[in-house]
Amino acid sequence: MTGYSLRPFRASEQEYRALASLLRAVSPEGRPESSEDLKREDLEWPSSSLLQRVIAYTSREEMAAVGACFQAYWLDSPSTIYLKFDVHPDHPQVHLLPILFESLHRLLTEHTSEFRRLVARAREDDSDRVGFLVENGFREEMRSPSSALQVAEFDESICERAYARLAQCKVRMITLTEFCNEEPEWKRKLRDLRWEIVRDVPTTEPFAKPTIAEFEEMVLRDPALDVEAFFIAQAEDGALIGMSNLWRNDPEGKRLDTGLTGVIRSYRRRGIATALKVQTIRYAQASGAETIETSNEEESPMYTLNLRLGFKPKPAWVDYTREE
Repeated sequence: MTGYSLRPFRASEQEYRALASLLRAVSPEGRPESSEDLKREDLEWPSSSLLQRVIAYTSREEMAAVGACFQAYWLDSPSTIYLKFDVHPDHPQVHLLPILFESLHRLLTEHTSEFRRLVARAREDDSDRVGFLVENGFREEMRSPSSALQVAEFDESICERAYARLAQCKVRMITLTEFCNEEPEWKRKLRDLRWEIVRDVPTTEPFAKPTIAEFEEMVLRDPALDVEAFFIAQAEDGALIGMSNLWRNDPEGKRLDTGLTGVIRSYRRRGIATALKVQTIRYAQASGAETIETSNEEESPMYTLNLRLGFKPKPAWVDYTREE
């Protein structure tokens, strides 16, 4: 295409800096990642899982867009390839998406015969992205509406009802800090709790159970982790039965993002998830945050719970798939 040239990402210091700048422009509300963060993530990516990028440059050698294809090592789906497109807002997405996709598809065809399925995401109000995917044989598979709570508008009366039900169930809530201090095997037990909950999270592909080391890398070493905003529900016998946490992806602390919230199957329908969510909201209030944002599959009970707690719907993220 006239005005743009495409080439593989070469992983130079200059390219990592340019990539960090482009990603900040694409998602100014997202977690800011430095070039060092991006480089570290690439180095820690498992060698057995595909990760490739192609870059679109302007005639002035400015990075205009990046396309990535990868295997999600945290999912049990080695034959599924995920595609991600990031186009700088100053450049025409409608022209750059086709050449990025063509380049990635050619790369996959030339270098691997294992992929059977492609998955890409688009926000429902991004008509250019949605139109491109549909025109190229992708079909909608899963919708995940975002939602946001204005912390100051939270109905405090919900707290009393939630904690009263929790007391009836004889369930205790503690922070991750408290749990670490009390339990020598806290990493394994927390990994196992998270796994029991994750298995029921709606997804286009099944999750893979992480090792302790993988759990530590994905969750415990995440720079956005706040151990005081990580709440765990314990049954009377000490068993872990639920969790909810907030991530500090906004460096100014005005927005907190909900991580995984859930309760193991045998303890559901007792108000425990509500009490956990209420605890995160109380934490947000105390920390001075203005909003809490999250995303859930549209048929998920957790989405219904969030709306009941006062979260307001925002445009949905949609997973599109194409069989090869």
